[in-house]
Amino acid sequence: MFKLVGPPAWAATPADLLALFFQTRRAFHFVFHQILGTSVAAAKLRASVWESLFTHDPWRYLAHLQGRMHEASTLILGPSGTGKELVASAIGLSSFIPFDGERRRFVRDYRTGFHPLHLAAMSKTLIESELFGHKKGAFTGADADRMGHLEGRSPSETIFLDEIGELDPEIQVKLLRVLQSREFHRLGDTEPRSFGGKVVAATHRDLSREMAAGRFREDLYYRLCSDVIQTPSLQEQVAGNVDELGHLVSVLVQRTLGSLDAATFEEIMSGIEQGVGFDYAWPGNIRELDQCVRNLLIHGHYHPPAASQQGSALAPLFHQMQAANATLDEVVSTYTTWVYTQRGSYTQAATTLEIDRRTVAKHIGDT
Repeated sequence: MFKLVGPPAWAATPADLLALFFQTRRAFHFVFHQILGTSVAAAKLRASVWESLFTHDPWRYLAHLQGRMHEASTLILGPSGTGKELVASAIGLSSFIPFDGERRRFVRDYRTGFHPLHLAAMSKTLIESELFGHKKGAFTGADADRMGHLEGRSPSETIFLDEIGELDPEIQVKLLRVLQSREFHRLGDTEPRSFGGKVVAATHRDLSREMAAGRFREDLYYRLCSDVIQTPSLQEQVAGNVDELGHLVSVLVQRTLGSLDAATFEEIMSGIEQGVGFDYAWPGNIRELDQCVRNLLIHGHYHPPAASQQGSALAPLFHQMQAANATLDEVVSTYTTWVYTQRGSYTQAATTLEIDRRTVAKHIGDT
C-alpha cells in the first residue's frame, strides 16, 4: 500500500492550487462555451484545444508541464472562416498564471495575455518591426526605438501569428531562430533580447504543398508542429444534420439579438431553406453562416455569391464521383453533361467550357 507523505509537487501551496483552479475555470469557459457545435467534429476540436492546454495526460501536466506549456508552439490549420483565431484566443486566454501569495493576487490579468498579429495585412518591414521591434534609424521613418510584440513576454502570454503561410522566407528564418533559441534582435540592433511567451500560428494554406514549392521552410514547420489543431469546415460539422445547423443558428441569433424566440428561429431556418437549402456547402464556413443570419434578420433573405451557389450545386455530383472512384474520362463526361443541362445547348456549354460544340457532344456521349 502506498503512503502519502505530503502534498504532491503541483499542490505544494494554496497559491498553486488556486492558480490551477483558475486556469481550469477559464479553460472550461473559453473551450466549451466559446467554441460552438454539438457535432462529433466540434467535440473533437474542443478535445484538441483542451489537450493543447493540459495535454492528454492530466497527471503528467500536473507533475511536469504546469507553467511550461508555452515551450511548445501550436499550429492551427483549417479553411478560412472556421474559427482559427477563436481557437488561438481560447488557448491564450486559458494559460497558466501563477498566484502571488504575498501580494494576494495573480501576477497578471489574463485578459492582457493574448496578442494577435494578422500577418497577411502587413508589409515585410512592418511585420519585422511589429515582431522584433527596431532601433532608431533602422529604416526610413524609424525616428525612435520601438519594442516589438515578442519582447518582454512572460510564459503566460501568447503571440498569435495569423496566416503564417504568408510570411516572407527571410522572416521565417528569423522566427525559426526565436523558436530555437528564444532570442532575437531588434531591427538595426545587435543586443540580444529574450522571448518568454508561447507562439500560436495559423494558416488556411496546405503547408505540405507550400514546403514542396519552397515557399515555407521545413525546419520552421517542424518547430511548429509539435501541437497541431485542425479546425473542421462548417460542412463537416453539419454533415446533413439540420439539428446541428439549427443549434448553431440559435446561438448566433442569441448572440446578435441578446435573446431567442421560437418565431425568430423558425424565420431564420425557413430563410436558409428557401435561400440556399439545408444541403448548402457553406464555403465561407461559420463566418458565412453568421453573415447569413444577419442578412436574414435585416433583409429577410440571403443570396450567396454565384460561385458559392455553383459549388453547392456541384457538391453532390463530386461526392458521387468520388464514391464511385470515377476515372478522369468519367469525371470529364459527368461535368460536361452537368454544364450542358445547366446551359441548355451545346453552344452555350461549349462557350462556358471554352471548347467547341463537337467536343461537348463527344464528352456527353451524343455523337
